[in-house]
Amino acid sequence: MPDVVEMVLRGGAATTFLLLSAILLRDGGNRTLAWLGTLFALSTTVWALNIPPINGWMLTWAFPVVMLSHGKAAAFWLFTRALFEDGFRMRALDWAVWGGLAALGGVWMVRGQMGLPTEMVQMPHQTAQIVLAGSAAWIAWKGRRGDLVEPRRRARIAFVLLSSLMMIGITASYLAPGRPGPLVIDLNVIRMFVMAVGMALLVAGLRSKEMFGAQAPISGDGRPSAELAVADPAEARLLGRLSALMQDERVYRREGLTIGALAARLGAPEYALRRLIRRLGYRNFNAYLNGWRLAEARAALLDPGQREVPISTIALDAGFGSLGPFNRAFKASEGVTPSAFRERAGLGPAAPAGPPLAKSA
Repeated sequence: MPDVVEMVLRGGAATTFLLLSAILLRDGGNRTLAWLGTLFALSTTVWALNIPPINGWMLTWAFPVVMLSHGKAAAFWLFTRALFEDGFRMRALDWAVWGGLAALGGVWMVRGQMGLPTEMVQMPHQTAQIVLAGSAAWIAWKGRRGDLVEPRRRARIAFVLLSSLMMIGITASYLAPGRPGPLVIDLNVIRMFVMAVGMALLVAGLRSKEMFGAQAPISGDGRPSAELAVADPAEARLLGRLSALMQDERVYRREGLTIGALAARLGAPEYALRRLIRRLGYRNFNAYLNGWRLAEARAALLDPGQREVPISTIALDAGFGSLGPFNRAFKASEGVTPSAFRERAGLGPAAPAGPPLAKSA
């Protein structure tokens, strides 16, 4: 590839990633998502500018910036989680993953001064990038069925193909023995440019009102609210059938219930049910089901007649598959653990959690 073409592609990629940062910061109703996306975009911008005329100056005067840019795969992984996992919050381990990858990149930059063989540092760093990119691809793919934000649901496949697989290809190419040849470098420059344009288009297409939804409305008894101004008579009937199915038959207890199965049970098109639950304020089908499950569990924990019932039994009866997800969902909803919630209600110490959950056949 002629040097001038490579310079244009690198410059275009850097400019586009900077534009991506501006889009994220402008539409940043979700500040975590905006800043993680900006971190990824700026890290990749530094990577795009890694060319001989600039590289020497950056390594001398901007070593910390270049070192932090080596955490771009971790930033991409965190950005993916923030985009596709509603309620995502950064934890200490997340920062440690990003910081560790950046630090490993810094060691790679000064490996000569430290007397370390290139392979000793390069192999773990590139392998970590592949693992993180693969994890990001799986995160985007696995939640596609239950995603009720239609633009985001459509973007999942494109995000996997354009972003994760491209990053895997870029990092995997450097795992080959010896220094990357001109063909590998050319392909990576092209991938970098296409990735920048594709990412910018995807994020620009996810409007802020879709990307950053409001909390779902909750009724007085803690269940998802069915109060919705519905002008379409067909949608009003569907809402009535859905509410009856949840309240009377408690189908939310069914293991592995999917939105497709629920639509079939209602005799309605899946797209219509998706649109209805989205209008109720939910961005994810599992969050809608968990609203009903948590309401049932909450009522059971407040019932004096069930004070001796183990919390694990309450969780299982409500439709949770195991105690861990129930505890996390309950604490996220109430701010306290189920045991503390029961004690706070004046029902005495919580009953023992019992043995590990196992559903009977």
